[in-house]
Amino acid sequence: PRTADEAHPSAGPASHGGHGAWGQLTRTPIVVSPPLEFVSPEWGRELGQDEWFFPAAMSPQDVDAFLSAVGVTAEHRDRLRRTIRPEPRIRGFVITPEADVVRALSPEVRAKLYLQLGKTTLNFDQANPFRFYASSPGDSLNGSLISDTTRRELESLLYRDGPYLHFADPELVLAGVSDPSERQRIAKVLARQSALLVTLTVHESSEVAGLAEYWGRGGRRTDVRPLLESLAATNPEQPLDIVHLLPSFARDRLYRFPRPSTSDYDKPLLANCLWTSLNFFAVEPNDRYLDVNVALEALRNHYTVIQSNYQLGDILGMVDEEGNLFHPAVYLADDLVFTKNGTSPIAPWTIMPIQHLRDYYRLQSENPRLIYHRRNDM
Repeated sequence: PRTADEAHPSAGPASHGGHGAWGQLTRTPIVVSPPLEFVSPEWGRELGQDEWFFPAAMSPQDVDAFLSAVGVTAEHRDRLRRTIRPEPRIRGFVITPEADVVRALSPEVRAKLYLQLGKTTLNFDQANPFRFYASSPGDSLNGSLISDTTRRELESLLYRDGPYLHFADPELVLAGVSDPSERQRIAKVLARQSALLVTLTVHESSEVAGLAEYWGRGGRRTDVRPLLESLAATNPEQPLDIVHLLPSFARDRLYRFPRPSTSDYDKPLLANCLWTSLNFFAVEPNDRYLDVNVALEALRNHYTVIQSNYQLGDILGMVDEEGNLFHPAVYLADDLVFTKNGTSPIAPWTIMPIQHLRDYYRLQSENPRLIYHRRNDM
C-alpha cells in the first residue's frame, strides 16, 4: 500500500487533459518522497569540499571573465582567484570556493553560474542538482519535517531553471548537521518529486470497447475490459486511477522507489530509464537491459521509429543536439509519460507531462528532439 511518506497532494488543482482514444483523463498534482527507511542516517557523509571545475579554460583570466559575466562581485572574484589552481588532467583550472562566498551568491547569480558549471559532468552537484517543480521556494519545502534552521538555509541556496527549482549545495547544509535523523529528513525533502495522479472517467458503456483496445495493449485487453465494463455499468462518472489499467511492471512501481537487494550491487547499474522503458510490458523484468549497450541494441533492433498516432507503451526518446539519446520514457496517453528520472534508489517512478520532462532535463539539452519508438510486435 502507498503511504503518506510516498505520495501526497501538491498545492495545484486537478485539471482535465485532452480527450482521445484513451478517454477523458483528469490529472491531480502530487508530491512523491522516499520513506525515511530508504535513506541512510549516514547520507551525505561521503561529500567532500566543494570544487568548481573549468575544463579547457585557457588562463585564470578566462575563469575570472566568466565569473564576472555571470554576476559574481569583484570582492568575491578576488577571493575565488586566491584558490584557483591549474589541473593538467582537464587542461583547465579548479576553484575551491569558501563556504561564505557560496552562501552569499544571489539566486540569480547562482542560477547563471551553476547552470554553466553543470554543463560539465566534472561539476557533479551542478550537473545533477535536486530538482522540484514549484512556483516558489516555500512550495518546494511545504510539508517537510526539517527544522526551521535547515529550511531557511535550503531556501537561501535554491535557484531556478525554468519552472524547476534546483539545489546543488548539499555539503554546505550538511556541514552543520550532526543529527542523523535530520540528515535523513534533508535527503527526504531534497529527493521529493512532483508527479501526477491520473484518473479515467468512463461516461457510458459504449466507450468500453475503445478504452479496452487502447489500455489493453500488450495482450491485456481481456484483463482490463471487465474492470471498465463494471465501472460503466455500476458507477459511471466514478474516476478510476489509471494505475489499474497499466501492465504489472508499471502498476507495481508507479509512485514507488526501488528496493535494492544485495544481488543488485553485482549488476552494472541500478534500475534506470532505459531498463524501465524496455521492460514496460514485461511480466518479469529483463536485467540484461541494465547494460546500456544491450539496451540500445534492443531499441535499435526490436523497435521502429514512428511519427504519429502514439499509443500506450511507445518509447519516447529524448535526443540532444549531438544525436545522443539521454533519456527515454514510456508514453501513456495525451501528453503523459511513465518515467524514472535517474538511477538513484531514492528516485521514484512517476507520471509527468512531456513538457515537464523536457524542463527537468534542460541541462542535458535545451531543445531536445523527441523520437518515438514502437515495438515491432505491437
